[in-house]
Amino acid sequence: MEVLDFLDLCKLNNKTEVERAKLLCFYHYKETYTRHFSMSMISDFMVESGFGNPNTSRLKDKLTSGKQKVFIAVKGEKGVFEFIPVILQEMERELGILWNDTVKIDSSSEMIDEIKFAGKRKYLDRLIMQINHSYANNCYDACAVLMRRLFEVMLVLSYQNIGIDDEIKDSTGSGYVMLDGIVTNAKNNARLKLSRIKNEFDTFRKVGNFSAHSITYTAGKKDIDDIKLNYRVMLEELYNKAGLI
Repeated sequence: MEVLDFLDLCKLNNKTEVERAKLLCFYHYKETYTRHFSMSMISDFMVESGFGNPNTSRLKDKLTSGKQKVFIAVKGEKGVFEFIPVILQEMERELGILWNDTVKIDSSSEMIDEIKFAGKRKYLDRLIMQINHSYANNCYDACAVLMRRLFEVMLVLSYQNIGIDDEIKDSTGSGYVMLDGIVTNAKNNARLKLSRIKNEFDTFRKVGNFSAHSITYTAGKKDIDDIKLNYRVMLEELYNKAGLI
């Protein structure tokens, strides 16, 4: 978790100095497994988080004695403190869940420009962020499969927006044909009126197919980078066809 996210979630701007110190120490405990703290460390935590440099003598007294007591001295280490066990357990119970986020995706336009393409529909945003996250973390097979899925979704949305999605429905009329069938139709569809980028459609499809279905193939960074520019051109065109730009 980024420290700025933690500051916002815990509303540290509205906390007392003692509460800020306590929470920032807990943050570093969760992020770096640091169990022992000195006043100089705590002072650095405060300053690095945008708060004033505290009076360490006064803050130490409040953290280690009285009703607000948070720390106890570490035996054999002068000037070093650790959480009182029950205090740490209480914070784990109350705040530990913040580190179990199953929704947020860390991404920053590594592959697809989120400023340009995100913010239209939530399910598209999550696909784009997953693509970016996979690319940034060297998960190129995952990235390729997700790129294939986004490509397929954008084709369907384009057909739907133009009002011709019946042309790619399956025999039951309740679903759509496989991606290769959609691509074949799209490349020759006069009403869809695609530019020459349609000549790259089979490449987008195949890269995802190899990662999804080939037993021995594993994608590398170059496989993604080789189609990155054309993929971006395709996205912009299909976003327009789908009425999202």
